[in-house]
Amino acid sequence: MIPFHAHVPIISWRDTAMRKPALLCALAATLALGAAAPTFAADVQIGFTGPISGPASFLGQQMKWGAEQAIAELNKRGGVLGRKVSFTMLDSQCRPAEAVSAAQKLISQDKVDVLMGDLCSGATMAVMPLAESAHKPMIVSISTLPEITDKAGVGGNKWVFRTVPNDRMLASVIGTQLAHTKTISFIAEDTDYGRSAVKLVKARLGADAKVVSEDYVKSTETDFLPVLTRLRSTKPQALAVFMLDQQGYNLMKQYTQFGLKMPLVARPPLLAPLAKGLLAGGKFDGSWTVYPYFDQYSSPANDAFVKPFVAQHKQGPHYVAYGVYESIMVAADAIRRAGSTGPDAVREALAKTDYQGILGPITFDDHNQSHNNLMLVQVEHGKLGVKLIPSK
Repeated sequence: MIPFHAHVPIISWRDTAMRKPALLCALAATLALGAAAPTFAADVQIGFTGPISGPASFLGQQMKWGAEQAIAELNKRGGVLGRKVSFTMLDSQCRPAEAVSAAQKLISQDKVDVLMGDLCSGATMAVMPLAESAHKPMIVSISTLPEITDKAGVGGNKWVFRTVPNDRMLASVIGTQLAHTKTISFIAEDTDYGRSAVKLVKARLGADAKVVSEDYVKSTETDFLPVLTRLRSTKPQALAVFMLDQQGYNLMKQYTQFGLKMPLVARPPLLAPLAKGLLAGGKFDGSWTVYPYFDQYSSPANDAFVKPFVAQHKQGPHYVAYGVYESIMVAADAIRRAGSTGPDAVREALAKTDYQGILGPITFDDHNQSHNNLMLVQVEHGKLGVKLIPSK
């Protein structure tokens, strides 16, 4: 969260901001007529942190859009427990310290009923102890670091739940896909996510598989020519990529300039709108990614989510928009079953969740981890094909 100064406002997004002037006018009119002031039930408050500013701010925008759609749908149905639902998103820049400051404000000042995790795993991990000490139910909707699951539920932080598959589950599917790969290189962002993902996938490679190279780059790095030059001579069968969209897109552009032929696998940003033009030429045929969500998967439930999203924003929902949307729906379901927003009641209801989500049922195990279906997305003839795969 950006520190408050007189000339720098705290960066936040609130869906209730535009309703306040109208509400105040209505209240003033009522008082002018001499009538008793009406009593308004407090909104059910959802709060989360994310990158409103910084390199990942485009994903923060998608998070906001996902929240807006979920809130609009819930309120159209009458809200939750007869109360409107609202959300507040504060800026973390994907940094742990900023995420903690933002979460403290959401808990102590905004009085949110449910807290949600950040985009970046490091930021989410930093907020988890705060949720525990404040006895605030927290849903992790995007971050995939396995340690979040390890620290939650039985024997750990009972206030934290995760609705998205973690990297261990993703690595299991990736390892299966790489079963016949004999030589492989890795390139990943130098973060908890990047290093953990590479470690998990390496542990699942076949006994005769050889790791040709392993490179980690800063999240701000844009020049991949040294790595690609080396790959052109070593010629691994596949290049496993673990990066956020913009950086991965830069890698893909330079990859095509070098005329490399090995497929990109694991978590390259093949689904990103930026990458669409690069795929069309067929240069990435044979590449694939395992992802928690892909908007082009066709089913009645996903179509009902995607259609209004595209109509509103002129682009499909990213995985992060889906993650926030789904988690808000899970939170609303738990509050409805709990019959209140009391933290203990909501936490107990979350533990008993059996919610029919967009990709299938969402339930939580002893470590408060859901086991949603995953998506294997492959490039064939310049186009993306998708297959639903159960997570383990």
